[in-house]
Formats: sequence, C-alpha cells, structure tokens
Amino acid sequence: MRKPVEHGASYWAAAWCVISVFLALIIQAAPTRLMDGVNIMPTWPLMAIFLWSGLRPGFMPPFVIFAIGLTQDLLTGAPMGVWAFSYLVTMAVFRFRGEDGMSRDLPPIILRFLGVLALAHTIAYLTGSWALDQFADFRPLLVESIATILMFPLLAFLSLRRRRSSRTGFIGG
Repeated sequence: MRKPVEHGASYWAAAWCVISVFLALIIQAAPTRLMDGVNIMPTWPLMAIFLWSGLRPGFMPPFVIFAIGLTQDLLTGAPMGVWAFSYLVTMAVFRFRGEDGMSRDLPPIILRFLGVLALAHTIAYLTGSWALDQFADFRPLLVESIATILMFPLLAFLSLRRRRSSRTGFIGG
C-alpha cells in the first residue's frame, strides 16, 4: 500500500523540476570557451532529465523530454531534432522501471548514467552527421562527454544525499 502523498511537497518538487531544467538549458547555451577552443560545457539537460526521471518519473514524460531536446537544439544551434531524438531514445532504453525508481546507491547510478551518456552522444553524433550529410567533428562531443563525466557524480550526490535516509531526495521533494 502506498503512503499518503503531501500535495505541498509535490508542488515544490514540480516547481524545482521546472526551474532546474530551465537553468540546465540556459547554462548549456552559455558560451564557455577556453581561448578559442572547444566548448567545455557538460550536458546539463541530460543530467537533469536522467535525475528527474529517476527521482520523479511523472515529471519526465516523453513529450517533456522531447521538448527539452528541441529547446536545447534551438538554444545551441544544433540541427533541429538531434538532441530531442537522442534524449527520447536514450531515456526509453535506460529509464528506471518499477515503483521505487532510482536506487539509493551512487555507484550503480553513475554506471547507468555512463551508459545514458554514451548512447545519447552516439545518437546525437550519428544523427547530426546524417543531418549535415557529412561526418561531424567528434571532438566537441568528446570534450562535452568528459566534462559531463566529471560533473555528474557531484550532482548525483547532491540529488541523492537525503534520499539515502528517506524516500525523498534533494531534488525529489
């Protein structure tokens, strides 16, 4: 039997979900270059989608994931639909199943996110290359992948720190 849900907590969690996804998209579009080099920004929207779909699956239905991907395409200048398609396929493959959602342990979540990241960036690279009718430069995605790998454990730890002792996480409400 399920526990009764506090409606106030779910409103705050929904508001925090919208704010965090909005910030992830804005930060993703921010220009961060090292001396005329490649962009060093991690894939913030993918991290937000992954964490929210694990903590509160009801907040990340497929049309929301698609809208986040399209917004990222618009803000970053990528060919339309590349990230939307990438995020939809990736989350369909790696979405947490079951009533409990995401586990409470950090190492399995990090390993699962590495699979999400590898699949999402591979799909984005192949779709982008197909849209451009030539092979795209893979170095920006490689740098973005490395930056994401380095940043995700901290974000996951902050998201799950309270979830270890209770059923609700830092961003789960």
